[in-house]
Amino acid sequence: MIEVLRIALPKDRLKAIPKDERALFLLLGHAANQINLLSKLVIFSTNKTPVGQPEQDLSGAQSQILARILIGMLAETWELIRTQFLSSPLGKEYSSKLDQVGQLALTNLKRNFGVSSLLSKLRNNHIFHHPSVNDMEAAYQVAANDTQWENDWNWFFSVSNYNSFFFISDVVFMHALLIAAGETDLIAAHAKIMKEVREVAENMIHFLMALTAAFWRKHFGGEMTGEKVAEIVDAPGVFDVWLPFFVEIPSDDSTP
Repeated sequence: MIEVLRIALPKDRLKAIPKDERALFLLLGHAANQINLLSKLVIFSTNKTPVGQPEQDLSGAQSQILARILIGMLAETWELIRTQFLSSPLGKEYSSKLDQVGQLALTNLKRNFGVSSLLSKLRNNHIFHHPSVNDMEAAYQVAANDTQWENDWNWFFSVSNYNSFFFISDVVFMHALLIAAGETDLIAAHAKIMKEVREVAENMIHFLMALTAAFWRKHFGGEMTGEKVAEIVDAPGVFDVWLPFFVEIPSDDSTP
């Protein structure tokens, strides 16, 4: 059973908070929501490995796309923290108010997003900004000479665009990430990237929760109390949900 608590934030107290501080915490809450959702989708998409082809390949490619979007969102959230929190008086004020877990998470995030941050590099050059022609050409050349992918230069089309996929585009793109990660093997590159993703996602959520607690103590005082508003008794287990690639489209549907 999952208990859902509702925590009311008095509008008059929120209104009294300086606009820069209020905007930052609203944005950080929005970022946390997106990170949590994308993290769940990545888990769902990897909960099952289909047996047959091409479903196995396309399901795997779908998981890679979701993971890349999560990487971009983690890096984007760090940019928000770096530019609007750490570089402002708010950062100095709140950093000392974080609990031990929050302070450790912030220290880890600073290390994760250091000068040679892989996630920031991917966000800037591959994920939230499409790679340059030269980067794609370099990836194409590497992919073309990768004998492990010799039989994967394919497109897959169906009546619905939802069930279609430009597979070779993703194969080349994955080789672009391989180059960015400084690896020569796609499995090693994926493991390196996802290890950092897991560390950053965990540290990010720990930091945001500690920061939220400090924000609450400053502006609302006392402990955070909530009213139980629901009990969810039929929620599936997080590792029981699978996000497939192929989906049935009703014949009378107007979708693409």
